[in-house]
Amino acid sequence: MMTIDRRAQAGTAALVAGLVSVCTRSLYAQNEGQRKDGEEQYVEHTVIVGVGGAAEFELADGSLHPGANLMIEWDAIENWLEFEVEASMLSADHGTETPIGLTIKKPFHLARWAEFMVGLGPELVYVSGRTTQGTFFGGQVVLDFMFWPTQRFGLWVEPSYDLIVRDGLSHGLGTTGGLLIGW
Repeated sequence: MMTIDRRAQAGTAALVAGLVSVCTRSLYAQNEGQRKDGEEQYVEHTVIVGVGGAAEFELADGSLHPGANLMIEWDAIENWLEFEVEASMLSADHGTETPIGLTIKKPFHLARWAEFMVGLGPELVYVSGRTTQGTFFGGQVVLDFMFWPTQRFGLWVEPSYDLIVRDGLSHGLGTTGGLLIGW
């Protein structure tokens, strides 16, 4: 039963990714026609909101926790410093985990439509389950990739490494990603 559910989820995710790809390519083609010859400006935003999926792989026991993510990011110093506040809701051990993080990031432009950021910051994790309940503290290191096929809409993927103080130290690899709206 579990295998069928995971296959259905994977198929749904692939379908959504395909539709997003087709729509963003179409919008990108429309914007290319509006740009003047020789104009190569980076896509810049003051505030970005993202909504998408999240997953965390705990290195100690090999468990995988899927879920959803919501984030907001803003420029503190243009082209030098950005802040991101993000929250995820993950399924875990007959309950939920809710990591909330503040990440300080340094942006790098890879192309007019692509941006890469390196960041780190504190993280608070609220765990509610049958066997464990509590609030734990730690930190995270992230690599953030943003792709902007249009001025207003984009996609992101953000792999991370988390270190949480929870009955000793808990290590995890995670990722978030989804759709972006920028202003």
